[in-house]
Parts: sequence; structure tokens; C-alpha cells
Amino acid sequence: MGKQVSVNGRSIGTLARGLDVLELFASASAEFSQTEISEALGLPMPTVHRLVALLTERGWLDRDPASRRLRLGIQMVHLVPALMGGMRLSELTRPRLIRLASELQETVNLAILEGAEIVYMLSESADRLLTSRATVGMRLPAHCTALGKCLLAALPQDVARVALGDEPYERRTERTLTTWRSLAADLAAIREAGVSVSEEEYEVGLVSVAVPVRWLHGPGTGAINVSLPATRAGAEFRDRLTERLLETAGEIGVPNARR
Repeated sequence: MGKQVSVNGRSIGTLARGLDVLELFASASAEFSQTEISEALGLPMPTVHRLVALLTERGWLDRDPASRRLRLGIQMVHLVPALMGGMRLSELTRPRLIRLASELQETVNLAILEGAEIVYMLSESADRLLTSRATVGMRLPAHCTALGKCLLAALPQDVARVALGDEPYERRTERTLTTWRSLAADLAAIREAGVSVSEEEYEVGLVSVAVPVRWLHGPGTGAINVSLPATRAGAEFRDRLTERLLETAGEIGVPNARR
């Protein structure tokens, strides 16, 4: 059992100020110094120092070792599964994934990022016998899947690197990127293109294309993909697949999340 926390004016006030600090990062800038936090929120420096120390210790904030500036920490990622579960995810998304799977005759998935892994939240299969299958809750490594790289590309580089953990990353095939240097370059290209592709990086003979879904106020907290045998992944079909994935992601993104 966890420690009992008394609910009184002081503890509630401390919680409120801590939340104010976190909300500041979401509404204004990616990084702040303690002085900037103090000025923005009108809090005394000793109070800011105590709040930052606690939030950093618990992983909600992270401090750049060189600049000493603060940013949101990796602990934020751990809230995403519960957040997605409470957003009427199935009601909003499943009909559109079913439609896309039927149109393309391929399996369509939606996943989120949790640490160094992706977690499948929805999976809708086509009628083909030879098609990839995923189950809700299934976890796969992020560094070698199109969904994972798509989600990692939506994070700040340093946060993505922390999420992946120590190098070298697991080698699944000869094409798997196992170092941060090679993966960082790939993530930069994905960020620029808005589309992630895994060409036999997770499994020989398997190609996957993924695009981010905009939930709430930022990109990349979710992603949808299609995985298919390399023999069916011709250039013309890939172009059509990418176009339809982007259209579907737009349909299930921000406007619907705010209902």
C-alpha cells in the first residue's frame, strides 16, 4: 500500500502549484528555467525550487544537464494508455478503421507509445487469409516498427532517446536500426515527411506504413498503420495506402477528440 497523504489546505495548495508548473509547459514553451517559472506563475523562488525538485525526482520534469533548463519528463508518457482509454477511443475510431481495412483489404491498427514499446489499442482485419494480425494490448518494440518510429518522431529527440533506453537496440533483422545515431536520422526524416515506413526492420518480408493521429493539442500521441507482405507493397499501392491513412488520421484526430 502507498503512503497515506493527508488532504488539507497546504497539501492541496502544493498540488495546485505543481499542476500549474506542468500546465505552463503545455501552454507556453517546451523549456523553462526556474527563474522563468517563478516569473510566469508569480511564485517565490524557494517554492519553485521545491516543486521542481519533487517533479524532477518523480520523472514529471527533466533537466538538461548542459543548459539546466527544464522540460516535461518521460513520466508523462505513462499517462497515455489511461488517457486514450477514457477518450471513447473505440466509439470514435473503430468504424473508420473497419472501413479502411475493408477498402484496402489489409489489417489496420492503432497504437500508442509506452516507454520503448508500442501498445496496440485497436486492430481491424480484412478478409484476406494472408495478412498481419494484432491483438489489443499486444506490445512490440518501438525502434523497428513503423508505428513505433512514428510515435517516437513526435517526441523531442532527447525524450525519445530516454524512452528507448540503452543501446544497442534489439536486432530483429539485418535492416533493424540498432543505434541512436542511425535511428535519430530516420526519425528526423519521418518528422519531415509525416509518414513512417518500416521495410523489413521488424520481420523479414513485412512492410509497414504509419501516420500520426492528433489527439488533444499535440501530434503523435497515437498512430495508425497498415502492415502487409512486401510482395503486395508496390509503389502505386503504397501511395494510395499513405493517402488513405493520412485522410483517416485526420478524421479521427483533434475535432473528434474534443467532443
